[in-house]
Amino acid sequence: MKKISTKEFIWYAACGLVIVLGFICMIFGIIGYHLPKPNFVTDFEGKIPLGLRYWGIIFMAIGVIVAVIALVVNAKKADREVEKKIRREQRIAAQNNMNIEVKSAVQIIEEQPAPEEAPGQAPESK
Repeated sequence: MKKISTKEFIWYAACGLVIVLGFICMIFGIIGYHLPKPNFVTDFEGKIPLGLRYWGIIFMAIGVIVAVIALVVNAKKADREVEKKIRREQRIAAQNNMNIEVKSAVQIIEEQPAPEEAPGQAPESK
């Protein structure tokens, strides 16, 4: 299994923080809605164009979208590394005159060369 790089970890942590910020905004929006009016939450919501619940939804959506993009980019990078490794193994095998057959992008099956027969000799029948 591939280790997570520092850059990848920072992206995931940042997305997690944005999602948590959205969750906190939603909670404060719900709390402010149920507290007796006027309260500190309704005073703050009067200063921003949308309510806290809507900002929470926006922050959570942005965090999830960026996290999915980061996952896709890093998965594609990991696939490229696996394919690069397979191509390298194929080149090495070709240099060593080995017969190999690639069954999938992850698994390589090596075949032993068929025993050579003398020319003009019929194959053995059973």
